[in-house]
Amino acid sequence: MEICRLEHIHKDYRMGETVTPLKDINITVNSGDFVAVEGPSGMGKSTLLYVIGTLLKADDGKIFFDGKDVMSMTDREQTSLRGEKVGFLFQDSSLIQALTLRENLEFAQTLGGKRKADPAKVDEMLERVGLAERANFLPYQLSGGQRRRAMVARALIHTPDLILADEPTNDLDDVWAEKVVSMLQEESRRGAAVIMVTHNTRWSAQASVRYRLDDGVLLQQEEACGE
Repeated sequence: MEICRLEHIHKDYRMGETVTPLKDINITVNSGDFVAVEGPSGMGKSTLLYVIGTLLKADDGKIFFDGKDVMSMTDREQTSLRGEKVGFLFQDSSLIQALTLRENLEFAQTLGGKRKADPAKVDEMLERVGLAERANFLPYQLSGGQRRRAMVARALIHTPDLILADEPTNDLDDVWAEKVVSMLQEESRRGAAVIMVTHNTRWSAQASVRYRLDDGVLLQQEEACGE
């Protein structure tokens, strides 16, 4: 089943000179896909995730989610879509600094307005990321690796249909990096679509589909071995 589709997406930045990180991007991502996007730093991979997640508006082209034209939606409709359907795991912390880790996860569960917080699921997720004993800590009280694992928990807590992961293994040791990638694979097996940006070929090799974004152009690479 198709989760999202991008047609002829184009994005420019104007900072004295024009920079074009996305040029005529076309990609379809289906339920159960585990997609890796590779490429040089500063070439638009994060921009691509922000555009897919409707956090950044493209200059041209169309985005469809569950067959619906996202770019024709109101801001409120896009916000609801993100809260209900999308899990974000970006390089910058998405944790709310004034809330404890438990409160951050409970809040994430309620985004979109159609769910209530589920304490039992919060406890389960905290166990999965090894942070059960840190549930009542504020983000500043966590180490860099712990914050990264907390962000993974926040991204997955509402069982999203689409997971956008930008360098999800940053700040993690090898053991936790492998566990986080395994968690993303588990999400794809349950039917979620996962799009992961990474520079680490060890992790991209585990994806079912690999793309390379270079100079604004997205090209599909050889399919990975995956599972």
